[in-house]
Amino acid sequence: MFVPHKDIHSTFDECSAVLRLAYLYLVATVVSVQAISPRVVELAMESLNDSLRNLSTMVMGNVFPMIQDACDVDWRQQSLYLSSLLQRLKTSPAVSALLGRYATLLGTSLLVWYVGTSLASWVRLRQFPAASWLANFSYLWLAKTTYSGRQYWVHRELHRKHQSPLVRIGPNELMTDDPDVIRRISAARSGYVRDTWYITGRFNPYHDNMFTVLEPRAHKQFKSRTLHAYSGRELPDFEAGIDEQVQTLVDTLRRKYAAPAAGNAAGKRRQGAPVDLGPISCYFTMDVITRLGFGHEFGYLQSETDLYNFLGGVRDLWPRMSTSADIPWIRNVLFSKFFLKLLGPGPKDKEGFGALMAVAEQHVGRRFQEGPDSKKDMLSSFIHHGLDQTECEVEGLFMVVAGTESTASAIRSVLVHTMSTPAVYSQLKAEIATAVRSGAASSPVIKNEEAVRLPVLQAVIYEGLRMRPPLLGLLPKVVPAGGDTLAGHHVPAGTAVCVNASSLLRSEALFGPDTDVFRPGRFLDLQDPEARAAMQRNVELAFGSGQWQCVGKTIAFMELHKVVFEANQDKLFRRFDMHLVRPLKPCDVLSYGVFLESNLMVRVTEAAQMETAQ
Repeated sequence: MFVPHKDIHSTFDECSAVLRLAYLYLVATVVSVQAISPRVVELAMESLNDSLRNLSTMVMGNVFPMIQDACDVDWRQQSLYLSSLLQRLKTSPAVSALLGRYATLLGTSLLVWYVGTSLASWVRLRQFPAASWLANFSYLWLAKTTYSGRQYWVHRELHRKHQSPLVRIGPNELMTDDPDVIRRISAARSGYVRDTWYITGRFNPYHDNMFTVLEPRAHKQFKSRTLHAYSGRELPDFEAGIDEQVQTLVDTLRRKYAAPAAGNAAGKRRQGAPVDLGPISCYFTMDVITRLGFGHEFGYLQSETDLYNFLGGVRDLWPRMSTSADIPWIRNVLFSKFFLKLLGPGPKDKEGFGALMAVAEQHVGRRFQEGPDSKKDMLSSFIHHGLDQTECEVEGLFMVVAGTESTASAIRSVLVHTMSTPAVYSQLKAEIATAVRSGAASSPVIKNEEAVRLPVLQAVIYEGLRMRPPLLGLLPKVVPAGGDTLAGHHVPAGTAVCVNASSLLRSEALFGPDTDVFRPGRFLDLQDPEARAAMQRNVELAFGSGQWQCVGKTIAFMELHKVVFEANQDKLFRRFDMHLVRPLKPCDVLSYGVFLESNLMVRVTEAAQMETAQ
């Protein structure tokens, strides 16, 4: 039985109060207790004692019952004893004398240690411009940027502002938007390894998945056992599984939201209601990845329900998850054995990661009982390539989390930018109509091999990805022993070099002078196929590069091809016309490692001419 969400926050609030008061008391002793009113010190100690007592009651009543069976200790009695001891210590003359003698020394030592380590940190990377003076010796700038919800916009302007391909964002962190640097640090024999930032991808926090394995050789071995599943090479109905969910999306839009086209039997069907693309896009991608992964979709789209409150729970957690990932000492605490034992998720939870852990365990456990060949899906491929039951559970959970919000975000970006640009919208609709009439597009759902041959569709998708990357994570790699030279600068060993996809995809050197404009024509204007392919490869850096490239890229592009052509996420381009309800401000958006949109309202109308063209 884990601590209720509300109680956890109350516990953290108490911890925060205790730490603030303790810090103030320490500062008081450093400055000199004699210079502060005795009444102020007394009030501070009383407040500290009260906070400790409240914290003790909170912890003993909510947290320690979880481990009482494992520890033969009367925790409540111990807490009362500690509280009583604190009261006696507070009024003890001996303690007061001890504090008077040693507290100043302790405080001064801590201050000297902090200043010394901060100075050493600044010196290591002093040759690089810093995002803020705070970034030279602390993580305050990085924490503020990540938690603000404006991560994307701040990162996007970072290198323009400082006119440098390498910008310091933390005491040991550099960020780059140079494609050559990104490819170098991701190359197979570069000597770079993943930073501990990646451990925050342990959505089952007790075991590694392919994303969180840090050592290159171990990662390569793990990847070799999962690559066949993610590529679909061994799964005969891989693409058909995606087609099924596209059809479900089409049916849902037509049944619940689409208004009849002009010329239809007017009056016999109700006018369609606006549809919020934010949740429905996530329902679609969730059902796609669970259909491919476990052979059966979870049913988010058909029910239009956030089952297990998983998507909502994860969305609520993104600000804290992203901030924790970017701040080393926080992630070290959160993924410590002690913290996980007290507050980690578990399969008995009713919602969130714990609930999804239980679902993954259920599906994987059943498959190991029935045998891997009972279904031909990604799970069967995992088993055939040597993953044990625990590894399948962990990888299955990661696959679901990683394959949902990021791909849905990419779909939304392409759709919103296309809907907001009438000329592009008309051009794409014309290509779709031509493909349908000529038989170049299969029915009821276009095949992936057909989609890649449609130049306007490809340009729209790549431009939508360029305007807004699916993921905003730092993805840091650690410089090997001896250091390295990046963009003409020596970078010391042990430095974490982070990827700035937000800035990279707005690079005028790579994409032309109008990079803030959604213009798919930048790809179509390139007559040289090699030049066009090179520009597309630069966009694909948003999925990583080399040995660290996202293995889910194949699935993501397949979903994009089919949804943009068939359903355009909300208003199937083949079957529907779509219009933003609020064209001047299509949605409310925040960025915390991924984009979180809300109120992305769209009106859907059946395209009568397109229907007759099929």
